Amino acid sequence: MDVVNGIVGKLFDLVLAPFAGAPTWGLVFVSVLSAAWALLLFRVVTPQARLAAARDRLLGHILEMGLYQDHLRVVGRIQRDLALANLRYLGTSLPALVALLVPMLLTLGQLEARFARRPLQVGESAVLAVTLSPAAAARLDGLTISAPSGVLVEAGPVRDSGAGAAAWRVRAAAPGRHELQVRLDGRPVATRMVAAGGGLPRTATTASTAWTHALLYPGEKQLPRGGEVSETRLIYPERTLRWLGLDLDWLVAFMAVSLAAGLALRKPLKVEI
Repeated sequence: MDVVNGIVGKLFDLVLAPFAGAPTWGLVFVSVLSAAWALLLFRVVTPQARLAAARDRLLGHILEMGLYQDHLRVVGRIQRDLALANLRYLGTSLPALVALLVPMLLTLGQLEARFARRPLQVGESAVLAVTLSPAAAARLDGLTISAPSGVLVEAGPVRDSGAGAAAWRVRAAAPGRHELQVRLDGRPVATRMVAAGGGLPRTATTASTAWTHALLYPGEKQLPRGGEVSETRLIYPERTLRWLGLDLDWLVAFMAVSLAAGLALRKPLKVEI
């Protein structure tokens, strides 16, 4: 999963590079771009003529129901035909929905990693927590972290023997993506990135051993399965996106802009939906 996330992440780094100082417009651009490629993929995967016929038949039954709403027997027959037409339409569009699933999940993961949180400002602190696996929890006293020059360890560790976890307060001392090393009994067992400064770097609150978590939250690499560390957690500040005088959640903004862009681009791209 880390290989896929690395490739997709570099692509998004390239696309979003011009918007490092304007994250709101970066999200708008990616939303419009996502709507365009989703429409093109939908057009390639679906039989467009058959989809248009199924859609027209569905709309026809809806109009028919409005005309004969006072005739119960006819309405019953129309409802049956409407249900069949709806299933036919869904069956025709289903391959495109399946084809869109993976690239859309990758897109949403990359957007979440950049727009849900902002990196630490230089001089700003956060708490880093590391949780050991049950098999390694008894060695908690040997858990340490090693920080590069761009990050200062201000306090810690504070150990929780019951949870097998330890926490440190770290402070960003220089902009960039800084890699902390987690050590157990002096041996490196995991790494953790600390993003600081401006721009739209990838961030993640939690890193775990599950590949599904790495798919949905690609800001951190997946921890090795069967390793001594089961989870790392670093709380970043939430990012606020302001557009047209409104503070919007990134997902709401993405859905609204991509939907509007999809409707606007449907005819120029000659896509039946």
